[in-house]
Amino acid sequence: MTYLTQALLAGLFTALLILWLRRPAERFGLVDHPGGRKRHSDIVPLTGGLAITIGFFAALALSFGALADYKVLFVATATLAVIGLLDDVGEISARSKLGVQVLAAVLMTSWGNHFLTGLGDLFGRGPIDLANWAIPLTVFATVAVINGINMIDGMDGLAGGLVAVMLGFFALFAFWLGEANVLKIVSVLIGAVIGFLLFNAPHPWRGRRRVFMGDTGSLVLGFFVTWFTIELSQDRADAVPPVVMLWVVGLVLFDVFTVTVRRLLQRRDPISADRAHVHHVLQRCGMSTVHTWITLLAGNALLGAIGTAGWRAGVPEHVLFAAFLLAGFAYFMVFFRPGRLLRWWGQRRRRV
Repeated sequence: MTYLTQALLAGLFTALLILWLRRPAERFGLVDHPGGRKRHSDIVPLTGGLAITIGFFAALALSFGALADYKVLFVATATLAVIGLLDDVGEISARSKLGVQVLAAVLMTSWGNHFLTGLGDLFGRGPIDLANWAIPLTVFATVAVINGINMIDGMDGLAGGLVAVMLGFFALFAFWLGEANVLKIVSVLIGAVIGFLLFNAPHPWRGRRRVFMGDTGSLVLGFFVTWFTIELSQDRADAVPPVVMLWVVGLVLFDVFTVTVRRLLQRRDPISADRAHVHHVLQRCGMSTVHTWITLLAGNALLGAIGTAGWRAGVPEHVLFAAFLLAGFAYFMVFFRPGRLLRWWGQRRRRV
């Protein structure tokens, strides 16, 4: 069975599961209620992440024999899905959820022998070898990416759409590197995410069949992003430079860094919720949900394209890294103080 066929099956399985799980979700309390910071007016099932996970595994079922090298990925993913599901029904604390994220990262590094060994030539002085810092930095990066995906999951279609964009770049890289198994896994996951987006992206045809991915989805997808970022950028002569992966995951990194610094300076819990993420700010500036969604997905695709094009054109890694830091600084300056941006935008609209 070709990977494209399996990707289509993953999308179909995910979509059918989302429809089938609506009633069980209400029965078992796996739903998101309106109120507070939430803008939706109806009860929405939190079954998207569960459907993505099951749809992914079901579509890959006939290929598990050929994918024995990825058993750690599958075990860690299943573990995160279970914990995410418990969190979605309110049965687990934030500390326990963080502990399981660390456990998944440790499984990846210590059992799977899958971790960052180097960061590339970021400063023009030669490749940076992480040595004894390899595993601690990999665990930190894994938790950061997972929580970054979770934190930006505050608007219909955004987290799933951004992950789909990232996975699209990973599939392209796997094709260039001749990594058939990576291409298969990533393509099947893209299919599952697209099946979810049919009911989560802000389009008029979904009707009342809206669904959220919940923490199950953000944990699973964040872990997949981390795994293949490492797989495609480490320990081979023709690997994708790590700095290119920064560009591919750029928007999530920019947003989580800006939001975290702002909360720390305000002496708030860095993982506390608010409405100051980039999508919130753009919507408060008057941009519709659809336009915000398209803008942010296109923005992340542009960042990934810049990093990829620079790599393929032979731009030195330290130049790409300097450009990435410059882009991040510009983002930080614009969105660090959303109130100032909103006031400026309001004044501009009044003048017009």
